[in-house]
Amino acid sequence: MIPQDVNELNTLLQSKYAKLSKKMQLIAVYIIDQPQQLATNTLASIADDVGVYPSTLVRFAQTIGFSGFAQLQKLFKVRIAQTTINYSQRIVDVKKVIKNDISTSTTSIFHDVIERNIGTIKLLSEQIDPALIDKSVKMIYGASEVLVCGTNRACPVVVYFNYMLNNLGIRCRIADNASVGSPPLDHWFSDKAVLIAITYNPYSFVTTQTVKIAKQSKTKVILITDTELNPIADLADHLFIVHEAEIHTFRSLNATLCLAQTMCVSIGYNQ
Repeated sequence: MIPQDVNELNTLLQSKYAKLSKKMQLIAVYIIDQPQQLATNTLASIADDVGVYPSTLVRFAQTIGFSGFAQLQKLFKVRIAQTTINYSQRIVDVKKVIKNDISTSTTSIFHDVIERNIGTIKLLSEQIDPALIDKSVKMIYGASEVLVCGTNRACPVVVYFNYMLNNLGIRCRIADNASVGSPPLDHWFSDKAVLIAITYNPYSFVTTQTVKIAKQSKTKVILITDTELNPIADLADHLFIVHEAEIHTFRSLNATLCLAQTMCVSIGYNQ
């Protein structure tokens, strides 16, 4: 059966992902990770972003039951049209940002960063369920200890959680020694602890291992990541999918930090 909406499409892609070729997996990840681009960009532009021929996108869509890529893309256009933000205006905004990409002046980059991050914050407000945030907040302030894990690009988010939670009187420390040759983390985890893990594609080996170790000790896991295709997504008790802006090939952290700040401020009010 052909997916009738974006959620059904994402579920289908997750179920088929392991059996797809490497090139088709790239397309699947892009579709799940970049819903705004799917709704507003042309076939040629999307193909260029993924690094495949337009015909490959068409073939991918047909492989999963669509008549062509346009039919698949329509799901994303319908989704955006149903939100509070006018679809036509989004297209104008995105085209304006793309046009500005050719300029590398400080002023242009400054406005580009702002515009794209505004877009991701709007998307965050549309896609994240506040009830899930509330459940995570209660899980955190009810824990005996909170551990936070994330490497590379996720490091600023880890530091923020560690700083804020400790200042709120919640025992928190950074779990960053799951790499080969480091002391084991087993004694850090328990069924009364909570692990907040942040990882983006390509997924950190250290974070992946830390989550697996935590689950062996029945530690509850809050995972913040970029797609449901993350290999440890099914280990999370609470899963947050956050799409960040890509600005001149650099990924932002604005939406993730917004989510982290929401959790911490809410904890402060609800302890």
